[in-house]
Amino acid sequence: MGKQRPKFSTNGKFVKTYTPKETINYESKVVYAFKQSEQKPFMVGDEIKASITAYFQIPKSYYRFHKKTNTTDLTKDGEAMLNGDIRPIKKPDTDNIAKICLDSLNGIAYPDDSQIVSLQVDKFYSEQPKVVVHLWKVR
Repeated sequence: MGKQRPKFSTNGKFVKTYTPKETINYESKVVYAFKQSEQKPFMVGDEIKASITAYFQIPKSYYRFHKKTNTTDLTKDGEAMLNGDIRPIKKPDTDNIAKICLDSLNGIAYPDDSQIVSLQVDKFYSEQPKVVVHLWKVR
């Protein structure tokens, strides 16, 4: 999921800004996954390179159902999606994927996300949707 915009509500003359629940829940999952990975947090002054790969579910319309054998398989375009020949050009945008992942890890994996000096974000299709984040020290 991509980072959602903040929401606003009014209480009399005052405007309250808040983060949507879906964003908070997703950020919590990213933090939990980082803590499970047992990767050591980076230090102040470390230059960090980040690689984020988002794998999207192949749409159901690219599967065929065979009545005789009661099985499903991918169409030709579905196979091309699985092989990486057809890539997702749908939302969320790569910049929003990066934003939610890197903001989630701010203060957890590294003191500040300004330490990210290099970033690569890729989108692919997969039969198992997921987001993979790799972080490593440049020097």
